Amino acid sequence: MKTTFPLLVGVLMTVGSVAPATAQGVEAFTGENLRDACDNLVLAVRGIQPISQEDPGAMLCLGYLAGWIQAMETIPDKPFCIPATVNARPGDLADLIVTYVDGHPDQEQVSAHEVLLETLVDAFPCPDSPESEPGGEQE
Repeated sequence: MKTTFPLLVGVLMTVGSVAPATAQGVEAFTGENLRDACDNLVLAVRGIQPISQEDPGAMLCLGYLAGWIQAMETIPDKPFCIPATVNARPGDLADLIVTYVDGHPDQEQVSAHEVLLETLVDAFPCPDSPESEPGGEQE
């Protein structure tokens, strides 16, 4: 917890400075903002575009993902289950986010944390969750 809090504060400060200027600050960081930032990370990981100080998107995505995933580790009943066999590297998670938002344009104006949660639930449903059962909810 001691390392998580400073990391989250740093990410939130970065998010507030990169997100569109509004009275809402952090709330203005949407799925579209996260998708754009993560697209920069995907391009950097693939060697297509170098990370640049003029475009901090890749680092924003990396910090946001690292802080959010680390914070979720403390929650026992997460709605997603990343299998141990999956190498959940930031570049791979960033690619999932880009793919998810591209496939769900209605998520562009939703809060980034909700989009990240939905992306992980969609990609990694827990074996005993209603979402993983054919036909929907369990009785």
